[in-house]
Amino acid sequence: MSWWMGAGLGFLRGGPLGAVIGGTIEHFLGKKLQKKLQESLPGIVHQGEFISCLIIIMTRVAMESGALTPKQVAVIHNFFMKNLGYGSTDLKSVDRLVGEVQSKKPDIYRFVKEYKKSCQNNYNLLLLALCYQIILVENIPDEDTQSLLKTVGLELGLSYDEHNEIRVKYSLEPFKTPYHILGLPSDASNDDIKKAYRKLVSEYHPDRVAQEDEDTFQKAHLKFLEVQSAYQELEKIRKI
Repeated sequence: MSWWMGAGLGFLRGGPLGAVIGGTIEHFLGKKLQKKLQESLPGIVHQGEFISCLIIIMTRVAMESGALTPKQVAVIHNFFMKNLGYGSTDLKSVDRLVGEVQSKKPDIYRFVKEYKKSCQNNYNLLLLALCYQIILVENIPDEDTQSLLKTVGLELGLSYDEHNEIRVKYSLEPFKTPYHILGLPSDASNDDIKKAYRKLVSEYHPDRVAQEDEDTFQKAHLKFLEVQSAYQELEKIRKI
């Protein structure tokens, strides 16, 4: 079994993958694979963690609309074959981790955070694009899957413009603009933007909805992230 896959399985079962990987990646990850990854995707800090999190996140996204299909598995395989030169033996390790994810159904957002650390935010757009690929290979995403993709984009720290570039590429309707999210016209004053932001952040703050049921809490969490992202974009645009 590949070392990175063993680490991934350990992380799924509650182990500290980042601590396990640390600075020992060169010893455990084959030099040929390490070199290929450096050439294809330079700037990754923890290679084993990056690979494991990528597989886990793509699998969890695909599972949002039902059971993982052969076409979706092929999307994962193609990424590793094209970028890392994986052969049939290497792909067996990928498939084993995919199977473990299907069984455990781990919290996707935990692994999004670990993914960001592993690549120092250099490949956040890549991950989101792969998430869309694995969904769209079967069909247009339903409402729940759209919501998941939106939240993944926000958790990755991507702006709506960056996210919408991917959506337009795949012929999907862009998400709402920051003004729409704050409930304001595009000619709103800076003071109006600040007031709307403070009102919505207070309304959807996690502390305020902590006692609600899981569905209500998750919807409020998504709205809270949307509002924060929208305001941050307007801060940059308007120099607020």
